[in-house]
Amino acid sequence: MLPGLDNTGKLFSPIIPHLEAHFDLTIVTYPDLGSFNDYVDSARNQLPESSAISLLAESLSGPIAISLMAQRAGQFGSAILSSTFARSPLAAMTHLAKHVPQQMFSIGALSDFYLDVDAEENQDFSETQPLPLNVMDQVDGVVLRHRIEVMSRIDVSALLPQIDVPVLYLRAKRDRIVSDSDAQMIQQNLPKVARINLDAPHLLLQTRPQECADLIIKHVEMNG
Repeated sequence: MLPGLDNTGKLFSPIIPHLEAHFDLTIVTYPDLGSFNDYVDSARNQLPESSAISLLAESLSGPIAISLMAQRAGQFGSAILSSTFARSPLAAMTHLAKHVPQQMFSIGALSDFYLDVDAEENQDFSETQPLPLNVMDQVDGVVLRHRIEVMSRIDVSALLPQIDVPVLYLRAKRDRIVSDSDAQMIQQNLPKVARINLDAPHLLLQTRPQECADLIIKHVEMNG
């Protein structure tokens, strides 16, 4: 399981109870690193020793998962990409970062628009709603801005046609970070991909944990 912007994996908490009875879970965490390749290397070094790994990557970890699958196709039996991209949609946010105070990169400022959590009324999420905000609130604004800057330069779209791993792509219809065109790029260029659209904001695995878990379990069991 490869985490998003928080880098800790703690945001997986809502979906873990729905997955842990079916799989042995390994949650990758990232230190703050200087380049995208450093993040790929860090993730690779934390993978279990197995030839049939299934990757679950959300948000900023999607390009990392794409890179890993392109490098070591035989190591992965399947993959799930959630609310993610191959070419970064964060360039505009990075440009903004140069002109606004770091306080604007607090989770309070980001969540109001980009994460859209306040508008979510799903019952499963209402029980865990403080979790995403509390986890992200621990991320310093300077650190968060640096992560966005590192990830804003990513473009791994050329790797997509090389990947022969069966991929489930979960698209959040109300995602304000990853656009439909970002999803279409992945859908049109991965040889083996199934796309499912869910009515949710960017934090898809957190707002629809049971529904996402059911889809993930089915995909992994079908593809090994």
